[in-house]
Amino acid sequence: MKGDVHREYLSPDLNLLRMYRLYKEKNTTSSAKFWVYRDIFKQQSLNFGQPRSDTCGKCDAFFTKMSAATSEEEKRKIAVESELHHRKAEKAYTQLQSDTEWAKANADCHVISVDLQGVMYTPNLTHSNVYYQRQLSNFNLCLQELGKEDPAYMCVWHEGIAHRGSIEVASCILKWVKTKFTPLPKPEVRKLIIFSDRCCGQNNNWRMLNLMSMLISMGYFTQVEQKFMVSGHSFLPCDRSFATIEKRRKVSVLHTPDDVSKMILEAQPAKPFKVMRMQCEDFRHLPDSVLKRPAGLQITSK
Repeated sequence: MKGDVHREYLSPDLNLLRMYRLYKEKNTTSSAKFWVYRDIFKQQSLNFGQPRSDTCGKCDAFFTKMSAATSEEEKRKIAVESELHHRKAEKAYTQLQSDTEWAKANADCHVISVDLQGVMYTPNLTHSNVYYQRQLSNFNLCLQELGKEDPAYMCVWHEGIAHRGSIEVASCILKWVKTKFTPLPKPEVRKLIIFSDRCCGQNNNWRMLNLMSMLISMGYFTQVEQKFMVSGHSFLPCDRSFATIEKRRKVSVLHTPDDVSKMILEAQPAKPFKVMRMQCEDFRHLPDSVLKRPAGLQITSK
């Protein structure tokens, strides 16, 4: 996260002028001018929107080092490291494109990109009382198959049902697989490739490895691979779908989680998204017996 680690973030639907108007609605006898409210607000560790975490930490570090470098040799060394980093990011994207073309030409190969959209809050009303109360967090995991004609699947739930960690991501993928496929009769083969970012709490973890082993043992696939984009350069096809949904969200009134599902369903009329509304029973701890975790194993984001 960039910026002050002690900073708190208000709803991205707010701004300073709206906050001032809400304050005046709540405190009708106050004579405080906008500039007074603004000056007091600036003294607080507050900002609007979510903390930025989508920039590349390595790129930021290279920029900082380059700015502080005093010798040409030091600058050349930093430039070489930066070039290698960008080549690695380009290689990951080239691999995504190559696998997509392979899936397009081979019916027994399936490639998906997996990503979580930013939290959507309900209700998203502009009434003053809403901003002084706790809003409900709604989650959306996109499962977008590449190289095929099928629409993207959106797994939707809210914080009253589950969190948004590795259990939830693995459970959504498992439900997607069971929705789209049946176990293979021998000796047929089928391959699945999963592209995602390297977030350890959601995608890059032992539970995902356990899921992949489970999909093979259950007979849905004969081979499952997981490939990662480089952190900070992890633009996935899911992001295009999220942009479409976000455009619709900005002109929608969302009172309840049902409204979120309906909004996503109507976000792309020409080729509607498939919405899977996740329930408590859909989220499950995958049995550890499928794949035994080696002692001392560590999974990092590098």
